[in-house]
Amino acid sequence: MLNYLEVKNFALIDDLNIEFKHGLTSLTGETGSGKSILLESLQLLFGKRSDAEYIRTGTTKATVLGRFSLTPNQARDLDLPNDITLSREIDQSGRHLVKLNDETITLSRLRQITNKIGLIHGQNDTYQLLDKSTYVSFIDLLDQVEINKLLQHYLLKRSTYLDALKAFENLKNKKQETQERAEFLKFQINELKSYNLVLGEKQELEEKVQRLKNFDSIQQALKLSYDTFNGQFFQTDLLYDAYKQMSKIAVYDNEYKEISKLLEESYYNLEEAKKSVESSLDSLDFDSDAYNNYQERLYELSKIETKYAKSNDDLVKYLEEMTDELLMSQDFDGYLKIAKSKLDTHYDEAYKLGEKLSSYRKKLALKLEKELTQSLHELDLEKAVFKIEFEALKPQLVLGEDGLDSVEFMISLNEGEPLKALAKVASGGEKARFMFALKSLYATNSDLSLLVFDEIDIGISGKTATKMANVMKRHAKTMQILVITHLPQVAAKADYHYAIYKELVDKRMQTQINILNFEERTLAIASMLSDDEITPFAIEQAKKLLS
Repeated sequence: MLNYLEVKNFALIDDLNIEFKHGLTSLTGETGSGKSILLESLQLLFGKRSDAEYIRTGTTKATVLGRFSLTPNQARDLDLPNDITLSREIDQSGRHLVKLNDETITLSRLRQITNKIGLIHGQNDTYQLLDKSTYVSFIDLLDQVEINKLLQHYLLKRSTYLDALKAFENLKNKKQETQERAEFLKFQINELKSYNLVLGEKQELEEKVQRLKNFDSIQQALKLSYDTFNGQFFQTDLLYDAYKQMSKIAVYDNEYKEISKLLEESYYNLEEAKKSVESSLDSLDFDSDAYNNYQERLYELSKIETKYAKSNDDLVKYLEEMTDELLMSQDFDGYLKIAKSKLDTHYDEAYKLGEKLSSYRKKLALKLEKELTQSLHELDLEKAVFKIEFEALKPQLVLGEDGLDSVEFMISLNEGEPLKALAKVASGGEKARFMFALKSLYATNSDLSLLVFDEIDIGISGKTATKMANVMKRHAKTMQILVITHLPQVAAKADYHYAIYKELVDKRMQTQINILNFEERTLAIASMLSDDEITPFAIEQAKKLLS
């Protein structure tokens, strides 16, 4: 539940601090006093997108802070302490800063927390009943945990199917293009094959040509090295004798042992180098024919590289790709058959998961029909009958984003009347009651501790208003309910009554809020019952409602 709300520099609000308690709390005020602005600030704490336009003129940022008490289940599920503080700050650039107990968190984490705490119903939410595409989501509210699990599995398979479908369509489109390219591909394949291209060939040829180009320098360096090894002053035997002498005294000191090891390595390295130089010198030969052949081959490779604007190695890969493409054009139907088989398999897997999701939704729908019908009877719709009809999606939409289901809410509001689409036959007040019942059921099933309504009672009056107030009062025994209302019956049933009003402060209009005592509540409710002036009769009626 919400214990405390602090709002600064938000629209008409300069600095408001409000304490809330468990039970039913009504918020009343004249049109334009700032009731919806107060709700808008609370919605920021529930993860609504920020808007710099809400920042009070003359200030640079707006802040909203709320202190909440969590139920044991909420604290356990969210892995949080029982009491938490959430805050949100927005600046002129539209950036926002979200904190949990003074530690920065993401907007998605904020939504995860507040979705477990409560639900806010805005004035425009009832219009969702005019859009049947939202009906499936109302059913899902009854068990979001299981629905989300089934939906995620389905969507994963659906995504795989859609990828396969895209590949299949591309393959079909490519069939005609590839057939037209077949002759061109044959020409290029034959041309490239005539060059007998090999991966790494050009680099190897360039190395061979460089060696032959520098034959004289290589020969001279090898000969000098050979002469050095075989000169009268170069005796590796002396190095070997030095090693032997040091090895004799290596046992007396680690330093001698290291010197002995270095001498040994030097001796054998020199011997190996001497043999390598002799071998290279013996095998050294300048082959003019080979040199000319290498040059001609390099010229051929450079020419074909220039023509295709690809390197030798890239041309080898390109030849493989074109060969595959040509083979595919010659047996495209075979490729299409394989792709279609994969597509059908992915479709069947996704469809089976969609059926599981649909089956569970139908169970939830039966529960929703029963509980919602009972709630409507309590809201002065005693003869209402509510049914949920599942319709098959059109073939091209059979794997929809929400599953396989298209849903219609059907209702009969009067005895003897046939079931008709809710959006077409329900009045504004009937839609309001339907939405109130729906949101209340969701809050109860989801173990929420806070429920906020903004003028959910529009289009309702008389005894119906009293019945709605009684239902709110009953729900408020198990959760905190905040309701912005114009109905005196609802305001009178509240455990706490706040008045929201505007006043001029330092030549600027500000929204203010006060909790009312009994006398103030009497006058506030009497004004809701009156026209321009509060009459004695209205005051008496207000007292009766409060009693």
